[in-house]
Amino acid sequence: MPAREGGDGRTEAGDPGRLVEAERIRHALPGLALAVVDGEGVLRAEGFGRTSAREGAGAVTPSTLFRLGSVTKPLTATAVLRLHDFGVMDLDRPVIDVLPELAGTGYPQVERITARMLLGHTAGLPQDFFPTGGGDPAALARAVTALLSTYAPVAPPGTAYSYSNPGYDLAGAAAAAAAGTPFPELLGELVLRPLEMASTTFDPAVALTRPLARGHGYGADGTPVVEPGFADNVAHYPSGFALSSALDMGRFMTGYLGAGPGRADRLLGEESARLTRTGHARLFLPDDTAATLGFHRWRWRGHTVIGHAGDICGYAAWLAMLPEQRIGVVLLANAAPPGFDGRSLVHRVMAAYLPGADGRKAAEQRPGARRPEEPPRGCAGVFVGQATGLVRLSEAGGALAAEINGRRLTLRSAGNGRFEGGDDEGGDESGDLVSLGFPGAAPDRVTHVMVDGELCERFDESRLAVPRPSDLERYCGTYARIDEVSVFVRDGQLHLHSQEDLREFPCLPLTRTMFAFEGGVIEFMVDDNGEARAIRARNAVTLNRTGAAR
Repeated sequence: MPAREGGDGRTEAGDPGRLVEAERIRHALPGLALAVVDGEGVLRAEGFGRTSAREGAGAVTPSTLFRLGSVTKPLTATAVLRLHDFGVMDLDRPVIDVLPELAGTGYPQVERITARMLLGHTAGLPQDFFPTGGGDPAALARAVTALLSTYAPVAPPGTAYSYSNPGYDLAGAAAAAAAGTPFPELLGELVLRPLEMASTTFDPAVALTRPLARGHGYGADGTPVVEPGFADNVAHYPSGFALSSALDMGRFMTGYLGAGPGRADRLLGEESARLTRTGHARLFLPDDTAATLGFHRWRWRGHTVIGHAGDICGYAAWLAMLPEQRIGVVLLANAAPPGFDGRSLVHRVMAAYLPGADGRKAAEQRPGARRPEEPPRGCAGVFVGQATGLVRLSEAGGALAAEINGRRLTLRSAGNGRFEGGDDEGGDESGDLVSLGFPGAAPDRVTHVMVDGELCERFDESRLAVPRPSDLERYCGTYARIDEVSVFVRDGQLHLHSQEDLREFPCLPLTRTMFAFEGGVIEFMVDDNGEARAIRARNAVTLNRTGAAR
């Protein structure tokens, strides 16, 4: 689908293509692909850089395939919502009704989980991802069920937002079971073929026969390095494994932006289309981010945006749409370099296509004075977030304070049930503001708190314990799965070093085997002799021990 004439995007904001290329060069990013659309079709589609950092690699074009990562989720949600429109799948019917094998997983309250919860990230499932595993696409339900039996919930179903890849994998498996069609074929039938997304695929063998960008990591010197191998895991197809091009994703956005009421060719029924734009669960962030069914919705310069971001195995993707202005932008990358802000770049491109100006006229209106809100009763205590770590809240005289992994914060009301604050010492200038809210607070005792969009659960303080020094020594060693983690003791405190993050983190003890740190929570899985054989992270990911302490 070529870009339409007259839609080159040159406005007072300058040429978006030059902007994208400048950011690519500045961050040593091998390749990018961009598409800008409205409700009628593609306004602009362009490739930048090369498909690989290796010598002789071809140029990126709008037809080059990239992995989408979590931008796959809007595709999966669209398929589920179409089944809902057809009466094949009820959003509020427990998915165990179409996947009775879930009863054998032992997962708590699995009989309460619905498709609506899964698509809106309120099913309470953890966040897991494993790039390799292969498997038969027709056996998706078996793969997802096997994983579910290994998980522990982060919250009861329907309680609060908690982003989950397994939640979308389960939604895809339920859709395939309800329709009686393997998931890749079902997505092709319901989404890809109606939108003429002919290049989009889940099959690596197919992708390797087409123009394909290779994913990259970065060496210690900042040089991009091609990721070895090519990831494939059927169990995570619905949450993150689609491969697509800027042109195909442009067609996807056009299908949404052109779906006005009364149009005979709209992809979703009016109720389902509304659910993709309506907030399902709040994240208590400054831009008022909420999960919809399939996307996230946030505020930018006074506009409502729906979109999604993703990253996987050396690829990254950003998709954003302005439904009221019928503008959509997708940016696909074959690397995710440190410091590269793809969402901000997408916003800057969108600004160039806003009618009549570069978006400055639509600047966010600063709110007037807000009436201060008091925190809910019973909010003081210890909370643990699988992606946040240790949170201690205290409340006195209506004032709320927090300690997050040892960082002390004074919080103030920001309105609409949200609180924000910075370090006690030096005020807001000494660090980034932290945003905090209380999802579904009970009348007398808070069970969960949201910190910077991540769910934290109240922790039983009677379980708090300090491990013995001999325990710490037994935990030292190297553990690996997706990441390689080195655990060691320094000055009597446990530390870990993440090869993926290239960072070292001090760990705070919760129990003799469980520790919190800036990246979340880890628990050592020990044998009868007290020796650690693995680490369990985020209630889902197991890193097996590969080496003893050095």
